[in-house]
Amino acid sequence: MKTPITKTQAQNSFFFGFWREWKIIGRSKPLFASVFLYPLIVIFGMMYMFNAEVINRVPITVVDLDNTSTSRSLIQHVSASPSISVAMRNDNLSDAKTALLKGDIFGILLIPNDFEKRMLGNLQPEITGFSNLQYMALGNVLKVGFTQAFGSSLMTMQAERLTTQGVTAQLAMKELSPVAADLHPVFNPTLNYVYTLVNGIVPTILQIIVMLSIAYTTVQDKYGQLGVLGILRMNNNSVFQFVVNKIAPYTLVFLMSLFTLDIGLMFFFELPLRGSLLWEMLASFTFITSASLCAIVLTLWLPQRSLNYGSVSIFASPAFGFTGLFYPRMSMDLFAQIWGAILPITWYIEARLDQTLRDAGLLTSLKSIIAMMLIGIVAYGLIVLRVALLKKAEAKHA
Repeated sequence: MKTPITKTQAQNSFFFGFWREWKIIGRSKPLFASVFLYPLIVIFGMMYMFNAEVINRVPITVVDLDNTSTSRSLIQHVSASPSISVAMRNDNLSDAKTALLKGDIFGILLIPNDFEKRMLGNLQPEITGFSNLQYMALGNVLKVGFTQAFGSSLMTMQAERLTTQGVTAQLAMKELSPVAADLHPVFNPTLNYVYTLVNGIVPTILQIIVMLSIAYTTVQDKYGQLGVLGILRMNNNSVFQFVVNKIAPYTLVFLMSLFTLDIGLMFFFELPLRGSLLWEMLASFTFITSASLCAIVLTLWLPQRSLNYGSVSIFASPAFGFTGLFYPRMSMDLFAQIWGAILPITWYIEARLDQTLRDAGLLTSLKSIIAMMLIGIVAYGLIVLRVALLKKAEAKHA
């Protein structure tokens, strides 16, 4: 028969703080929601919003000032593009601009009144396409769609004109395309937005949730009856034991959240796994751990509750702009590059995309994992220093 464990013995056991943290999560509704509900809402919400995967059939209007069989043939080629939908027609550019400003359409195709004349006269015809780059994704889709449709349409028309002059079809195509271009988009050839945006945005939001959750529970310890040093004594005055027990429950839950994201992307959206799942899970563990340690640092070092929560938000939120997910980091200024480099999510996104889309190899991802480890080691060192200062202050006032 086992002897019951006394409260003192329980406090001296290594995992006393671990089970205490689970009880805190169960008692606090905001913390419970932050740990268990918000990640799932973000994951499934983002999957639902991006379930179309690619942008298709962007509505445009056509202003055909030529109104000839040649211009109508061009419009048919444009309409046949999977990325463009000819939603309306306008008689003049002013009406088309009004529709664009109202948001009824996102692009304008303008065909001048001498289009067929210049085409048949062996002159360079001119076509104008307008795309709303206020919405960069839509604008870029239209730009690519216009370019491809214009190119294929004009080449077909010119090839037909040459064949009527006695030139063979094969020779006509060679004359129109003297250089054979073979372009291969790599890593995401289908331009699937789920593979890049959801794969990056969800972990970025998760970093904010992780850090705010850790900040919340650390604030409860800091301003509670026992204080940080009282909680430390429950962990045998070991900073390492305190940190492990503090972040372990959250690490387990958030790891399961990332695993849920992986399952959803791989099974429902066919996200490729060209690298190692084990390597990706190691990167996920390092990411959550380093982000949690950063949250503890900001909470222990800053004096007020509002500053504790605010500093965590200020530290983590710029990740949307500084990670390189929407804008390349190499084009950012030094301040943005440095801020991005000290965010664990920046390196995690690199490792995650390396192991899913890019097949960059283990050594390439190892660089990102080491970077996250260094962030965690520096954060742990700052925690040790802060605890030492608190002990010194307590001894001074004893």
